[in-house]
Formats: sequence, C-alpha cells, structure tokens
Amino acid sequence: MDFSSIESVLGLASTALGATGKAVSTVEAVRKLLASEKKSGNSEAQTLLNTLATELTAANMMNVQLSEAIKALSRELKKQDDFENEKARYELFQTDQHDIVFRLRGDQANGQPMHFICPVCLNADRLISFISGEGDFKVCQKSSHHTFRFNKTGYARAGRASTDWAV
Repeated sequence: MDFSSIESVLGLASTALGATGKAVSTVEAVRKLLASEKKSGNSEAQTLLNTLATELTAANMMNVQLSEAIKALSRELKKQDDFENEKARYELFQTDQHDIVFRLRGDQANGQPMHFICPVCLNADRLISFISGEGDFKVCQKSSHHTFRFNKTGYARAGRASTDWAV
C-alpha cells in the first residue's frame, strides 16, 4: 500500500484540527468580549464574528476534504483486501518442466474450472491473468511474453527409419 495516501489523510486531519482550534479560540474571544463589563463598539464584535465565520468555513471545507480522503483510503484498503482474498485462492504449482505458476486450489474453486494464473502478472501488476493454451506451452492472456512450459513431448519422426538415411 502507498503510505503517501495515509500521510495525506493524517495531514488533512492535523490541518482540520488546527482550524477547529482557531475557531474555538475565536469563540472564546467573542464570549469574553460579550461578558466584559466594558462595552466596546460593535466593530470589534463584528470583526471577531467575521473571523469566526471564516475559520468555521475553512474547518468545514477541510472536514469535507478529510471525509473524502478517508473514503478513498477505505476504498483502496477494501480493494487490496479483496485482491489478497482472491490471491489466497491460489497456490504455487511447479509444472513437469519446472516452471512455476499459480494453480486454483481445489477447495477454493467455487464452481470455476481448474485453471492456472500468471505469477508475473500476479506479483508485478497485482493482476489475476489466466494462462491458456494446449500442448506443452501455455501463455498468459495479458502478455504473450509470459510463456510457461508444462510438458515435454518428444518429436515424432516422419518418413523413413533412421537406418534408411544411410542409403
């Protein structure tokens, strides 16, 4: 997981907390002004109330940004959790020719046919990509550069027997 997302959310939370703290200080200043025995002009109270309105607006905007960032982080964590759950359905498998692929666990098939997935795509791109094909070689459906050798079939000779070549 990219920790910059978490750092961003923590930064927003810290900034929102600071803005809320400023608004609380302004509220206290308004209370003190109203409770004081000396009656100052309305201009000082108006200035404090305008400051309070600005600070509350800023705090509200930061809280909205913080809420959106937390929702995005939550979606990212769910996406990663879903991927890890899907990945857990597979196990490493060594082919007869010693290539390593991932194979669907029999107890995790959930009605799917037995299949293999590409370890390169899984580990590098965090992508479930099926391996397909028949015969000795199978290929990743995402990249034809990801080939896997499953069997070794001997080559059948056509034509004459080897002793006939000396004729």
